[in-house]
Amino acid sequence: MKTFCIYSQSISETLYNKTELLNRLEELSSDTYEGRGIGERGNTLARTYISEEFKKLNVFPLQKTYDQGFSFWSIGKEYQGTNVIGGVRGTDFPEKYIVISAHFDHLGTKDGKIYNGADDNASGVCALFAFAEYFFKKPPKHSVILAAFDAEETGLQGSKYFVKHPL
Repeated sequence: MKTFCIYSQSISETLYNKTELLNRLEELSSDTYEGRGIGERGNTLARTYISEEFKKLNVFPLQKTYDQGFSFWSIGKEYQGTNVIGGVRGTDFPEKYIVISAHFDHLGTKDGKIYNGADDNASGVCALFAFAEYFFKKPPKHSVILAAFDAEETGLQGSKYFVKHPL
């Protein structure tokens, strides 16, 4: 009688890298990004980081760059926001899109305290990176837009702009 040993990896280990997911989460929620508040230096650093990760993960920009800039008013002040938008081409229906989104902004720094925002926004963006890894190994039938929205903490501004101004 023959004995067979079958070794398998979990889906998470084969279709996205769990270690890299946690590394990205630690990075994006670190003090380096100063809480990613709208209009703050850390927000700009976060956008650059997300764009660089999209590029590494073979996510293509839907325009010349990943950036979708917009402006809005809140509490008597004008803000400039920038969504980071990329795509993965579908195999069977490349002209039909599914949008997967998260937001990267958070509260920023207030009274010298950094609000890192790991629980929803940084982890959500890192999930976008995991989707990108997954789709590289298992291309989707429909094209997928991976959208990291800005200014969500100030009234869902980035997602509202994206819906009104689709790329």
